[in-house]
Amino acid sequence: MPRKGSKQPYRAKIEYTYTIQDIAELAGTTRNALGVAKVRGKIVPGDFRSVVSFLIRTIIEKRLRGDLFASTAESGRKAKKTKSALPVLGRKNPKSYWP
Repeated sequence: MPRKGSKQPYRAKIEYTYTIQDIAELAGTTRNALGVAKVRGKIVPGDFRSVVSFLIRTIIEKRLRGDLFASTAESGRKAKKTKSALPVLGRKNPKSYWP
């Protein structure tokens, strides 16, 4: 036990940093969508409380929409859709396949 009146031992302060990209990944959106939310006043990236409340709201909204098991830390990019129809081999009219 330290003596009365002595200084507390030195402890280095630990700082944690995050970027806009980190917030966007956790929210499952793009940086542009996060910029729109910022302009509309839904998030203030410099305020930690605002960031946490934005992420909680985003997670709750995803769960209510039915994405119960979807990861919230996914990229905001949507998967490319594949064409389900057969490619037309140089013909403009697909009806020309049928005699």
